[in-house]
Amino acid sequence: MVGNEAQIKALQNSLKKKNHSHVYLLSGPPGTGKTTTARIIAKELGASDMDIREINSANSRGIDTAREIMSSIRMLPSNGNYVVYILDECHKWTADFSNAMLKPLEDTPNHIYFLLCTTDPNKLIKAVRSRCTEIKFTSLPIDNIKEIINRVCKLEKIKLSNDIIESITEKCEGSPRNALVMLEQISNADDEKDIEKILNSKGSEDDIEIIELARALLAKKPWNEVNKILSKLKENGKLDDAETVRYIVLGYMSAVLLKSNNKQAAITIEAFIEPTYNSGKFGIILYCFNAIC
Repeated sequence: MVGNEAQIKALQNSLKKKNHSHVYLLSGPPGTGKTTTARIIAKELGASDMDIREINSANSRGIDTAREIMSSIRMLPSNGNYVVYILDECHKWTADFSNAMLKPLEDTPNHIYFLLCTTDPNKLIKAVRSRCTEIKFTSLPIDNIKEIINRVCKLEKIKLSNDIIESITEKCEGSPRNALVMLEQISNADDEKDIEKILNSKGSEDDIEIIELARALLAKKPWNEVNKILSKLKENGKLDDAETVRYIVLGYMSAVLLKSNNKQAAITIEAFIEPTYNSGKFGIILYCFNAIC
């Protein structure tokens, strides 16, 4: 693993304890290695491929899935030491699923591990979170992103200029997954024009609306104008994923700061530096206020 050294060390130390937890919650922004880490943990525990069961909670989150899990955890591993359930996007669990999982999360058999992955742990009910050992991942700094890009380029024999690598690190917003997706697209591009299009491609419609907020903060617009943008984001449900909003704003400001000595960009980065796991959308509103007032 590259980056999140403190989090990885905490996991290692936890797993070394004699009576360690069998339920871990890996939380953090999209594309920062949560599910990858869960797969590595499963392998390190000695679970065989047949005994690693990965469930996408966005698609399988009903009471029938919970009953199936509760029934199957009674069975011993088929080949390895443990059976490991990787429950991805667990913030999308239904209320019935969450309540049904409370018992197996509380009294987990010794041969079972549950590894929950989420970008929004606040959407989990408190009873679920209280049963987990939570490890909070963060986005990666530029040096870590460069390390990943350079490592992959060396292994895959991809030749890129320093300018292209710099552009990828600026635009991936601290997400190694985003960086690797861009790297793959660029490595398959036919010419420099295609590479330029990839590097200058616009984000999703959601990102563009959040970038509108970032531009208003950078321009230090009056609070009533910033408040209008926040209200629009809130109505559209965009503020519910507060960490995504925070990282898009941080990515935008970091790109500005790398190109110019912009004091307001630095002030905004400082205002948005703390994660929003506990404050959610209310934290974003406060961060915006602190950035311009």
